[in-house]
Amino acid sequence: MREGDFSVIDVETTGGSMDNIPVGFELLLTGARCGRTYAMYTSAPESLGQLADLLASFPGPVVTYNGARFDLPVLDDHFERLLGRRLKLKHHYDLMVEIERAAGRRISLDRLCLYTFGEEKVTLGHHRHYGRIWKEEPHRLADYNRRDLDLTHELFMRVLRGEPLFLGDTTVVLPAP
Repeated sequence: MREGDFSVIDVETTGGSMDNIPVGFELLLTGARCGRTYAMYTSAPESLGQLADLLASFPGPVVTYNGARFDLPVLDDHFERLLGRRLKLKHHYDLMVEIERAAGRRISLDRLCLYTFGEEKVTLGHHRHYGRIWKEEPHRLADYNRRDLDLTHELFMRVLRGEPLFLGDTTVVLPAP
């Protein structure tokens, strides 16, 4: 599998509670990266419809970090409510799920990237402020999202090359899809 054969997605939201996903989460932005091409989608129905079409037709794996528990339920909820259709993916690869299988525990994207290749996420503040940031400085939220896409992309490239991921006190090599 080559770099352009998979797509990475990441959503940015505000509101909601992690105890009740996806209820109460407002979708602000969904970033997608395929190879070196980036796209950003909003929750406007036309934009969301384009994202739904892209995800349904993409032939390779759609890669996420904790997407099975968060990003995909949020997208599915918004697709159903705003578009009247459900999220469809041909293949999904969730790095967090695979890490949990291999190591028996979870780790944040930020810590995993810091331990594995010495890079960190962009600092944006608490999630509850994302709505305000999106209204006042949308470029900051887009930059934050793009950084998460890049970090997730690099982690998945390591998976494809059979390279280890470092969790601080253990190392895992994840199976390629």
